[in-house]
Amino acid sequence: MSPRVEVLVTAASRAVAGYCGRVFERGLGLVEYPAGYGRPLLLLERPPVLAVSGVWEGGNQVSAEEYEIAGGLAASGMLRRRRGVWRATVRSGGGVSETLGDFEGSEDGLRVVYDGGYVTPGQWTLDGALIVTLPEDVQEAAVLTAVQLYRSRGVDAMVASESIGDWSVSYFAAKAEGKSPIPGAARALLAPYVLHRVS
Repeated sequence: MSPRVEVLVTAASRAVAGYCGRVFERGLGLVEYPAGYGRPLLLLERPPVLAVSGVWEGGNQVSAEEYEIAGGLAASGMLRRRRGVWRATVRSGGGVSETLGDFEGSEDGLRVVYDGGYVTPGQWTLDGALIVTLPEDVQEAAVLTAVQLYRSRGVDAMVASESIGDWSVSYFAAKAEGKSPIPGAARALLAPYVLHRVS
C-alpha cells in the first residue's frame, strides 16, 4: 500500500469514528468513570462490551451478580444493575462528577474496568492471531470515505461549478464549510453505529 493510500485510509477511519462519536478499536482493561444518573443502566464509551473486570461504586467493588451485560446490552455498551439503581453521578464539563465541581474519576463515584470495542483490520495487521470483528458495513463506509477523499484531492470545497456543453458557471459554495467528507452512502451504512449520548 502506498504512503498516500495509508494516509487516506487513516483519515477516512478517523472521519468515520468522529461521525459515529465513538472509538471502534478493541481496548482491553479500559477504565471508565461513567455517569450513573441514579438509573439502572450505565452507558459505557466503547461498545460492544466484551467483558467486565470489575465495577466500583463509592470505592467499594460491586459483586458481579449485581449487574449484567448480556445480549443487546453488551452490543449497545450498557451495563445494567439487576436490582436497584447506580449511584447518582452526573456528567459536567465533559467529565463525570459526584456533584458539580468535583473532578472526573472521583473515587466517590462509579468506576468500571472492562474490555470493549471491535477488532479492526489495523489491529489484525499488527496481530494476525486476532479475528476482525468490525462490522463489514463500517469497513465499507471507511472505504467509500477513503475513495471520496482520494477523488476530491486538490479540489477546493468552497467552489462549486457546473457545465453543460460549452456553457459553464462557477460560484462560491457557502454551505461547503463544515461539509462532511463522508459520502451519503457511507452515512447510510453508519447510521446504526452512531452513538447518541445525552449528558
